[in-house]
Amino acid sequence: METITDYELDTLFQQSAQQHKAMEQINRQVMRTVRRDMRLKALRKWAKLLGLCFGMPVAVVVYIYALFVFMPEMQEQLQIVYIAIPIATILGLAAQRLRYFSPEV
Repeated sequence: METITDYELDTLFQQSAQQHKAMEQINRQVMRTVRRDMRLKALRKWAKLLGLCFGMPVAVVVYIYALFVFMPEMQEQLQIVYIAIPIATILGLAAQRLRYFSPEV
């Protein structure tokens, strides 16, 4: 049976302490990365939700405004057709998008 000298025991303790410090550092880095990824996921979720809630109505209003500004001399019946068809398409696409909407990223 072989005995360990004080020097060897001190060396083992130093190596163990260094490994423990390295493991703590790795654990902190992993937790920092996980927290950052969770914050980014939550931010993307809210950005997607706000983009859909505010982006779609703004797009419709801007489209209608552009039609009235750039096509004022058209006959009223044609204006209604040129407004109704794209608006119906946009609303149909929005309904489809809302049907399959999930805030999860």
